[in-house]
Amino acid sequence: MRILIIAEVYLPKVDGVVHRTMNLIRHLQSCGDEVMVICPQSEGRVESPVPMKTFASFPCPSYPEYRMGVPDDSLGEAVDRFQPDIIHFLNPFAFGFQCHDWLLTHNERRPLLFSFHTLYGEFVKQYPGMALMSRMLWWLTRAYHNQADRNLTVSTIMRDELSAAGFERVELWPPAVDCELFSPARRDPAMRARLTDGHPSDRVLLTVSRLAPEKNVGFLAELMRRLPASGHDGVRLAIVGDGPQRPELERQFAGTSTRFLGYLRGAELAAAYASADAFVYASETETMGNVILEAMAAGLAVVAPRAGGIPSLVRDGVDGLMYSPRDPADASRVLGSLLADDACRARLAAGARAAVEPWGWDRSVERVREHYEQTIARFAAEGPASRHGNRLASTLVGALVRVFHTASFITRPRVRGKEAPAASPARPGEPLLSSHRGLHGH
Repeated sequence: MRILIIAEVYLPKVDGVVHRTMNLIRHLQSCGDEVMVICPQSEGRVESPVPMKTFASFPCPSYPEYRMGVPDDSLGEAVDRFQPDIIHFLNPFAFGFQCHDWLLTHNERRPLLFSFHTLYGEFVKQYPGMALMSRMLWWLTRAYHNQADRNLTVSTIMRDELSAAGFERVELWPPAVDCELFSPARRDPAMRARLTDGHPSDRVLLTVSRLAPEKNVGFLAELMRRLPASGHDGVRLAIVGDGPQRPELERQFAGTSTRFLGYLRGAELAAAYASADAFVYASETETMGNVILEAMAAGLAVVAPRAGGIPSLVRDGVDGLMYSPRDPADASRVLGSLLADDACRARLAAGARAAVEPWGWDRSVERVREHYEQTIARFAAEGPASRHGNRLASTLVGALVRVFHTASFITRPRVRGKEAPAASPARPGEPLLSSHRGLHGH
């Protein structure tokens, strides 16, 4: 197959969605498929493993790490040259929606598949002055997804919730994790000493996250103040990741036994997971949670909120423990009971590893390929599921892009787009993540 991916974010930015994108590309190539990526231009060097076409972009004023792309007529030229069998809009928002409108306006007739990875309507509630946009963004996202021939999302809970919210033709993209990289065998005394700032006999909690408001990492500061202080059998927290909220978080955690480690990647990240005693998470807006899967693969009991797609991964009392969202008293009670019971922690850790061992990337991407094939076949037999468009949604997207562009114009210039081949020959089965694999915190 020839798959065109229209990505809202792509390299050099690496987050959970890009990590999933890169694994998708790697396994599609191993199946002999051809892939091309269309995305907003980003700052920094990009070594894409597949050909890519980028478009001029500008930073979102309230979230500079996210760049809004603006497609032009060269989009059609790129599509015509590549001749895809299917177009996959991966986590579409402003850029993806604009690309969809351009293709619709120019009567592009190819099967379209959307995949849903970010709760944009909930995401914005964490940013000052943007909470009022939540209902509008939910409506806008649904309006576009319902024009796709098929929708995918990454957890059974999100599939059911999206269907209940009026999203149509929603199927599952199964979760996946690299159980060879993330393994209890990666436990390392030197890494444990690093996580605990030289106090390896203390209990050590680990969280891995981008340090941004929507990840709710500050919630853990209250938990740390409710748990025993450092010292013999005390509790320490290691935070892996970085982001715009780090200075504020360092102030919030002042006076607690917390260490910020910044970015870790690859084997070093895997060693951090395996060398901790438990994994604690605070985000309530995850559609799934890649870091939770990685922690489980490393043999860690997970303590996380009963929110978003997380309950589809963590079985309370079997391979982890769950607490009520926004309830530090309940979270500290659950976490404290886990840390005080070595036998329970060992049982949950073993259950976590056993639960994710079957969840390899081969299995996950093979299911995506089946979705591609089914969507292509149905399109050929019945035509598009919906190509009526939504004039109000299109007008609203255009207005949002203009407003955000105007707001960002005085702070940072646009980055011009371009077209580039793969950085190296894209041979089937060739590893794509040698320089990015396992990186978290962007």
